[in-house]
Amino acid sequence: MDSFFDWLQNTGISVWIAESDSIWGFPFILFAHSLGMGLSAGSAFVVGLRLLGIGRPIPVSSFQMFFKIFWIGFVLNLASGTLLFVAHATSTGHVPMYYAKLLFILFGVLVSIPIRRFIDHDGDRSVPARIKVMAGVSVALWLAVITTGRLIAYVS
Repeated sequence: MDSFFDWLQNTGISVWIAESDSIWGFPFILFAHSLGMGLSAGSAFVVGLRLLGIGRPIPVSSFQMFFKIFWIGFVLNLASGTLLFVAHATSTGHVPMYYAKLLFILFGVLVSIPIRRFIDHDGDRSVPARIKVMAGVSVALWLAVITTGRLIAYVS
């Protein structure tokens, strides 16, 4: 695996991202990753908090649009996160916190499936306890994604 990480980190794009003084290198990619995080985790938070009862006067069915925003942010994060990883593959590739983050992302996306199904089909009826639990888990998972993402730089 070390040889793969070495090769990845020494590709032209990786070297440019890590070593360029251009604002379009590492700083812009980090900005794009932050923007994607705001869109994806922010959307998940808004939907989750509404399902937990915050903002009751707003119909749950009106939150369908947040899933489109979520996926726009997710794709932006996938692209920018991949670029951030390749720029530091030899160090990040050995950090267990990075893999924890990826697992939290996977679980966060999986939990969103039944939540989306509820909002799409039953969003105008009362929120069942099962969906409230999933909404709480979703909020916790996206907090874990953000936290583990920040810790990658500090924990090895």
